[in-house]
This record gives sequence, C-alpha cells and structure tokens, in this order.
Amino acid sequence: MRTVYALFVGIDDYPDKPLSGCVNDVRAAEDWLRRQSGFTPKIKRLHNAEATRAAVLAMLENHLGRGGPGDTALLWFSGHGSERDTDDPREATGKSQALVCHDSLDLGGQALLQDSELGELLDSIAARGTHVVAVLDCCHSGGATRDHVTNTTVRGVAWRSWWRSEGIRGARDGGGAGPEPRRHVLLAACRPQERAAEGVIDGQVRGYFSHAMLAALDRLGPTTAYGTLHALVQEHVHKRSRHQHSELRGREDTSFLHGDPVTTSPFLLRHTASGWEINCGLAHGLRSTGAEFTLADEGGIPRVVVVREVRAESALVDPVGWRPGRPERGLVYGVTPTALAFPPAAVTVTGEPDAVGLIWQAVWGEPLLSADGDGLPLRVDVRDGWARMSGGGGHPLPALPVHSPADAARVAACLAHITRWHHIRDLTNPDPWLSSLVRITVEKTSVGHVQYSAEGDVVCSYASGHRPPQVMVGIHNDSDRPLWCVLLDMTDRYGSDPLLYEGEFIGRGKSGWALRGEPVWLYLPEGRAVVRGAGTHDVFKVIAAENELNIAPFRLKPWSPDDPSAARGGDKTAGGSGLLRFAPPSGSRDAGGPAHQVGRWGTTQVTVRTEVP
Repeated sequence: MRTVYALFVGIDDYPDKPLSGCVNDVRAAEDWLRRQSGFTPKIKRLHNAEATRAAVLAMLENHLGRGGPGDTALLWFSGHGSERDTDDPREATGKSQALVCHDSLDLGGQALLQDSELGELLDSIAARGTHVVAVLDCCHSGGATRDHVTNTTVRGVAWRSWWRSEGIRGARDGGGAGPEPRRHVLLAACRPQERAAEGVIDGQVRGYFSHAMLAALDRLGPTTAYGTLHALVQEHVHKRSRHQHSELRGREDTSFLHGDPVTTSPFLLRHTASGWEINCGLAHGLRSTGAEFTLADEGGIPRVVVVREVRAESALVDPVGWRPGRPERGLVYGVTPTALAFPPAAVTVTGEPDAVGLIWQAVWGEPLLSADGDGLPLRVDVRDGWARMSGGGGHPLPALPVHSPADAARVAACLAHITRWHHIRDLTNPDPWLSSLVRITVEKTSVGHVQYSAEGDVVCSYASGHRPPQVMVGIHNDSDRPLWCVLLDMTDRYGSDPLLYEGEFIGRGKSGWALRGEPVWLYLPEGRAVVRGAGTHDVFKVIAAENELNIAPFRLKPWSPDDPSAARGGDKTAGGSGLLRFAPPSGSRDAGGPAHQVGRWGTTQVTVRTEVP
C-alpha cells in the first residue's frame, strides 16, 4: 500500500504581519487526508512558532525524504510569501520568490526558504522515485513560494534587508540524455507576480486557494488528474478574487497523490463566469466558430458543444441538444474536437485496390484527414501489401503492412499524428506584432561547435570523441509586458515536448533559459549510429501569450508503430493526438473563420540541426 508522507505547515502568528486562516487551512487539509482510503498517511505538522526555517528544512529532509519508489511526499504550506528583484538568469520574471518562515520577520532573523532551494530539495526527493507534490497558499507562490481585495488579507510581505539569496544550483540532464528526470508537481495559489488572499468563508477565515483545493478534491477524489483538479480550482479561486490566478507546474495527465498516468483528453470543458469554456483557443490552432467538441456522459451517450467565440487561450461554447443542470456546472469534462476544429490534411492513396479501400475507410474515421482540400499534402503508396507514407518532412517513416482494417487504422493514425505535428510546427499568428517581440537564441558552450547555415538554421556539431554538443537555449521577451512562454522541442520523429521550458512568465525585457539555465545536450535519437554524416533536426518553437495556455495539446510522443494507440487510430491521452470522432460532423470538415484577439499571442521558432562531422 502506498505511504503518503505529509508535512502541513501553517503560520498565522507572524511578528507585525499576522494572518488568520493559515492554520485553519492546514488543519482542514490534514483532516481531508486522514479521511481518504487506499494509502497509509504519515503526517507531521508545524504550526506558527514551530515553523522555523531550520524545522521546515529538517522535516523536508527527514520526513518527506523518507519516501521511496511507490510512495508520495506532500508539502502543504499556508503562510506569507515574498519576492525581490534579482539578476539571477534562472528567474525569468526578474524576481526571486520565497516562503517566509516564522523566524524570518524578526530583525536579523533567519533567511527565507527560497524557490530555488525548495525546488531542488523537492526534486531530489522525486529523483528517488517518490511522487512529490507541493501545495503552496501564499503570495508569489507560482514562482515556488496572497492582490488586495476588500474584506480580505493578503499573504505576502516586503523583502527584508537581512534576507540573502542562498539558492542551490544543480545540474540536470537535458536534450535526449536518458529518461526524463523526475520532478515535483506544484499547485500554487497564484502567479509569481501576484498575491494570494484569505477571507471569511462559511464563518471561518480561510485561504481562497486552500478552500478551493479541498472543495474540488472532495468532489473529484484523490486520484483525479492534476489538470482536471487545477481547472476546477482555478475557476473557484477566480470567483472570489479576480486578481488571483492559481497555477499548476507539472504533468497535467497524472493523478493527484499518486502520479500515475491518467487517460484524459488534452482539452477540458468547464463552466466559468463567461459561460461554458474549453481550454482550446487561437494559440492552439483553433480558428473557427461553429467547431464541434464532443463529450460522453457515464452512459456513453455523446453530447456536443459548439464554439461561439474563439479567444487567444480558450473558446466559449454552447451545448447543443442538451441542457446542463446546476450540479454539472461544478464539474470538469474531457472533450475531443470532432468537426471544424483543425484543418485536415489532404491525403492521396494509390496502389493495390483492396488495400486502398481499407485505408480510405480508416481515413474517413479520422477528423484530421480528408480526401481533398488545401491542407497538408500526404501520400500513401501501397505495393506488395505494404504502405509507404511520404510528405511529412521528418525522418523517413517505416513501411506498414496493410492486410486488415486494424492495419489500415494504424496507417490512418500515423497520418493523423503527422498532421497534428504539422499543426503545432506551423502554428503562427497572422498578426506578427507579438511574434516579432519574442526571440530564441541557441548559444554555444565549451562542448561541440555552433554555427549558422545559409538558410538561417543553427548547426550544432559533435565534438571529438563523439561527444554530443551542449548549447544554452534562451527565450527573450522584448515586449513591454510580462509574457507566458512555453518552449517546444519538435523532433524529426514527429514528437513534441515542452520539457525544456514547460511554461512560465518572462518579465518585460527579461529572458528565460531552458532547463533553468543548465546546458541542453543535443543527442542523436536512439537507434541512429553516431557515425560521420549522421544527423537529426529539431524545431525549437516558442508559443507566447499574455495568459497561461493549456500545454497538454502540445505534447506528442514520437511516432512509433509499436505504440498501442497507433492501432486504435489515436488516443485521448495528452501524449497522443487526442483527436477521435465520436459522431459525424454536422457540417463541412474545413476549418477557418476569423481570428479574433490575434495580438494577444505569438510564436517564434528556429531549426536546430545536429550533425556528426
């Protein structure tokens, strides 16, 4: 049975800056944890004067650090947060955030628990195989550490002169070097530049974020996906404090308290102050009002919503043929685009008639594929029972057998996967204003060589001894406002991953660095020999917006015919294409329509070629 090592830190009794709801928060969270079944809780708590910097650090290392593979470490902190200006290149907002311990406010008191220090400690626990989650209800918590509203108190204090920066800097694997490093998940009360609030709720002072978290967990259960949990919490917080936006840092398609993969759609439907809203917008490639998304209820009956307004990061939709009740407004639903959402590729199939017929039947079942139009031209040639695909522009794809409907579905799934990859790679705002104010730089280090080709590509060469090159990858915001940015590594195996920079605000005139300033290693993909003339190419693509974007649709595993989802024509997980047809479209399959609010997002990209000289 899974053991949950939990540490609840609540501090109200600060010198000169008291709060009232923090201990209430962590007591309620502890009570919630004790009421859950399916695991063994091991709980420690630090309230008020007990929560010194030394005590918090000791509990992190000696209690949460006891977890091993298959266990969970949970940190729940409610108290003050603070920030200061910094020149640390790892801090893209130009600010350093920190948790304020009980003994930090007295003159000459102990240093804060800074974001970099806390993050390194939690990641070191996660590296041992423990699933680590931090819930932080304090000001500036989106940076890893409450704006003032009437009848509320904010959980933040100004930086004190005796506090010093004591962050820990550690190396991380980058690029294609082995498995993705294990990291903690952060659920934060607000963005790094914001303050988090507390106020009276049901006769008791509570943090708006903590109260929303526990209400959502009571409704959804402890194994809900982080993305679903965050979507519900975010709306509940926003209803009480419109200047506070909760944040999620970490995989949205894993389960709370477990970290196990959860089968879920990359697009979510929820009810907001503006009505029913889907976290899919212009910045995801959605262009058309009238686009359909489909959800299925517990009985498996498909229900459709239709887009009535497209925004930069989301779309407002109306239910068609069904009327949600009041209880449904408090839930979050996974949905899949089923018509008009994204432009389909134009597929040509030639060759042996029987196999061609099977492939066309499979193509019709994929909403991203069509037999005509001006979309991405893809070609399938069938000879001797094998389908050979071309037109994708990436690494040559293996031929696939075509002897049955299941084989044809695998071919169609491959074509749909390539189409979705191209949608992401070719995503651009027709208004170039914001795109022109964001830059990517790829800078050399002491390992390997970097130069520019005549086409403007960045060419990175292996060093002597077949050592892969290392580079520093920067994202630079030259605009006059903070921008939320995500950096996608799009590989020639038709994969897309935001691992290098998973979404963070970059301050105006500031820069963010991939892997928090650690070198990015550029390896040849697994299976390609490191021999003279070998190479690969990646597209580093930044998507920038004024508000956070749903990054689940930007995750695509590299195409593989051995992936079980390849035989099903795609899947609904964040790692797959996420595009299934539940019902026939009600209109044309072409996607288009006006692009509203185009200036609120932008993109920039650079092609990086890695070669063995």
